[in-house]
Formats: sequence, structure tokens, C-alpha cells
Amino acid sequence: MPQIQTPAPHGIRPGRWLLVEGPRLAFLHGRDAWKQMPRHTARGWLLWMAAGLALCCALVLLLVMQVRRMAEAGRLSWEPGWLRWFEGAGPSFAHAVWMDSLGNSVILIPLVLATAMAAAWMGAPLRALAVLACFFGVDVIIGTGWLAWNRARPDFIAGGIAAPALHSFPSGHMGQVVAAFGMWAWLWMRATPSRSERVLAVLMVPVMAVIVAAARLRLGAHWPTDIVAGSLAGAVWLAVCIVALRRAEARGGR
Repeated sequence: MPQIQTPAPHGIRPGRWLLVEGPRLAFLHGRDAWKQMPRHTARGWLLWMAAGLALCCALVLLLVMQVRRMAEAGRLSWEPGWLRWFEGAGPSFAHAVWMDSLGNSVILIPLVLATAMAAAWMGAPLRALAVLACFFGVDVIIGTGWLAWNRARPDFIAGGIAAPALHSFPSGHMGQVVAAFGMWAWLWMRATPSRSERVLAVLMVPVMAVIVAAARLRLGAHWPTDIVAGSLAGAVWLAVCIVALRRAEARGGR
């Protein structure tokens, strides 16, 4: 297995805030490791990511066409009744608010940035970029669906509190949760020799996805098909990011 080359040492400048120096040093370490990486490795990774992004955007557009056609044909008439049932059978509104925070960008973005900085600090710039691309790239994919169809949110759940918001299909929260926790789980599985930890890492993704999905449905933010489409988009994009990173690392990107 190729070894990570130790980057040139960089020190903390006297009198500077650690919150400022940490990201600066992580960037410098990642930059040094990037310069030592073969150029064809970086180009290959970028090409794979670009092709994968285009594929995922096309997939979302196909989902929009299919689900919109189903809605217009009345084949999704079961969704309102199911949501009303879930409002009574699912978690309480207060619990749903707390559960929804696990998929909130205010929580996820700092964790994603911290993960990327840690990877850059350890001289793994491709992993740092893959973490960032996996999380923020899914926004491009979900946004493609939003541009194609501005589906109205349910206006009869939780007093219609989420109804004024735009873009119900597909669920951006679910895309981000699947992509972010999926990438963390994959990195965790590669880092630990413990079989039990690997099992825990695998289970973390569906558990977090179910928690956030239940919260979004209970808050009236999405229809069930929004949840499924957002989860699928996040899963496919996650697979693209992992495959692209594995290929790049096999070609000297570590």
C-alpha cells in the first residue's frame, strides 16, 4: 500500500488564534501533499467526479419526470392519508424538531469542514476534497431537481408550518444526510481494524437516515416520495465519490 508522504513542517505563528491557525496549517499541509501527487491522478479524479455529477443530475431529472407524471395521474393519492396517519403514529412535534437537527446544515457543515481539515492536515488532500465534494456536490444534484419541479410541500401537517417553503422534491436534507454520514462511515470503516466498529459504522447511516426522514415527514416538510428521491440521489452521489477516491488512491493519490 502506498504511504502518505510527510508534508513539509509548518508551525503555528506566535500570537495567532488557533481557530485561524488550524485551518491555515491544514491547508498548507494539504497543498504540499497535493504538489507531490502525480498530475494524472488529480486529473483522473476530477474527470470521474465531473462525469458522476452529470450522471446524478440526469438521474434526478428522470426522477422528477417520473414522480411528476405519477402525481398528475393520481398514483400518489395515498400520500396525504399516509402523512395524516404518521402525524398521529410518529414522533411528537417537539421530538421531531430535535431529530431534524441531525440533518441540519448548521450541524453538518462544521463537521464536514472539520473532517476535511483533518484529512488535509494528515497529508491526504484527495480525501479532504472528496469529503467536501460529497457534501456540497449533492446540493447541486438536489438543486437540479428543484429547478425542474417546484413541488408544493404538505400544508395540512403540523399546522402547515413548512408549507410556505419552496422545493419539496427531492429532499435536500436526506441527500445531505446520506452523503455526509455515508462518507464518514466509509472513512471510519477504512480506519479501524475492529469488526464491531465497522458494523457500527455501517449501521450509523440507515439509523441517521431513518431519524431525519421521520422528522421531516412529521414536520410536514416533505412527501414520502421526496424522502425516497433525496435518499437515492445522496446514495448514488456517495457511491460516485467513493469510487472516484478509491481509483485515485490506487493510482498514487495517497
